[in-house]
Amino acid sequence: MAAWVALVLGLALIDSINPSAIAVTLYLLLSRTDPGSRVLAYVAGIFSTYLLTGCLLLLGLQAVTVQLRDAWYSDAAYVVEGLLGAALLVYSFFAPAQRPRSPVPTARGHAGLFLLGAGISVVEFSTALPYLGVIGLITRAGLDVQQWLPLMFIYNVVMVLPPVALLLAYRLAGARVRQRMQRWDARLRAGARGTWLWIVGIVGFLLLADAITHFVLPGRAGSSG
Repeated sequence: MAAWVALVLGLALIDSINPSAIAVTLYLLLSRTDPGSRVLAYVAGIFSTYLLTGCLLLLGLQAVTVQLRDAWYSDAAYVVEGLLGAALLVYSFFAPAQRPRSPVPTARGHAGLFLLGAGISVVEFSTALPYLGVIGLITRAGLDVQQWLPLMFIYNVVMVLPPVALLLAYRLAGARVRQRMQRWDARLRAGARGTWLWIVGIVGFLLLADAITHFVLPGRAGSSG
């Protein structure tokens, strides 16, 4: 289980570098005199949506893979995984550069910010490659609910740490960090796509490495289930 915790922590740290979540947090911190509860409402929307969606996917995927276990662990499945990983890795190096739009929250009130966090999470969930990777690995390993539920909770806590850390820094330092946050916001808007491609490359490498390991170490597949 220690190995699982280390894997989850590593991928969660990668996933925590979420340009849109950090950008919205900076926006709230820089545009409100008392943004604490508003940031927490927004973060709660992200946390609850990701945790709930991940748990639902795990329950559904595990039910499916019980029926499709042979196909799930087949050489063909690992070939597909390796091709997907290679494609992501290549894309991360050769994708055309372009400047993405940074999300600007228009929601008002705590309920609106909670829904904003939930809505952005739903829209971006298909691009949450580290999280989807963890879900896939947990499903393939056949972990019980008692084993994977704490891992999901830990993952999502780590994932929302950057917005919480920004809020704590703002609370502790106040105006002293305001100009620095403004610079961070500008840099984030300019470099968000580069950060995303970096994440894509890491996830692609992990998928490719898992597929290669399957063929280099035959008999490993399914041993943890």
